[in-house]
Amino acid sequence: MNLADKSRPAPRGRVTRMAMKLRDSGLSWQVVDDDVVVLDLDGSVYFRVNGTGRVLWERLQQPATVDELVAELTGNYDVDEAQARADVEAFLGDLRTRDLIEDA
Repeated sequence: MNLADKSRPAPRGRVTRMAMKLRDSGLSWQVVDDDVVVLDLDGSVYFRVNGTGRVLWERLQQPATVDELVAELTGNYDVDEAQARADVEAFLGDLRTRDLIEDA
């Protein structure tokens, strides 16, 4: 899971335990090969999401909780729950800091 920003570093943000989803406006994204290429129209920033991040990104089109995202990873990849949870929380923290997700 790699969120390769092409313009600025992203500090960690706070992740809530409620359902969240991708922001409704100002995002344009497209699947290219195995990655998701995202353009944040509001911030004029683009970046790429790959690996398990792509799975989480696509799942976040609809509201999802941390537990649901962890289940998505453990059900589809050879990863234990503790590692999946750490990865999900880090990914969501990055998205939250970039203002790309919102509470559902």
